[in-house]
Amino acid sequence: MARGQYYQPPSGSQINTFNDGLYTYGKYHSAITFTGGQLDLTGSNLGYSAFIRSGSTHEGNITVIGGSTIPLESFSEKTFYEIGVSQVSGSLGHGAVFLFKGSK
Repeated sequence: MARGQYYQPPSGSQINTFNDGLYTYGKYHSAITFTGGQLDLTGSNLGYSAFIRSGSTHEGNITVIGGSTIPLESFSEKTFYEIGVSQVSGSLGHGAVFLFKGSK
């Protein structure tokens, strides 16, 4: 920089440009907390590609991209799984599933 100039960090719309390739914010950029019922990850919720299971889970399932349904009890608690998820369902009791949407 020339003398007297100073660095101006990006502002406004320059900061929130996930898809323009200018900034990298990490591998994941959004999260959903699921505590029970049924969550279909379609439309604007498409692209959740990782999850963590926390607490006690009862009668819960994860459907992965491609259609296979896996009981939540099959996954270890507090372990990060990078698996594309299309649906989460069940009654989780005192637990939760934290889903993470992948960056492009």
